[in-house]
Amino acid sequence: MAFARTTDPQTSHDAAASVGNISKVQHAILQILNGRGMHDENMIAQYRMWQELGSDLYPQATDQSIRSRRAELVKMGLVKACPMKEKMSTGRLATVWIRA
Repeated sequence: MAFARTTDPQTSHDAAASVGNISKVQHAILQILNGRGMHDENMIAQYRMWQELGSDLYPQATDQSIRSRRAELVKMGLVKACPMKEKMSTGRLATVWIRA
């Protein structure tokens, strides 16, 4: 399964080829975190925005499923925690995730 669009830059194609066998949700998370870090709440909001825009690269997934797929990417070494923390809508600090 190809995880980069034909219009994506070569770096996206290289990254897609390097990740091996990942799910569509995991791939979507990597796309969201490409070049920027964010905590889970913002990552989920970004995921939902792309879904609403009709992107077929963002399949249906619950918020918990998105967090679980992000945790799997951490275990795979493709995503890591950033030393920086950001406030969520609740005012609590959250881990910021970046691509490894």
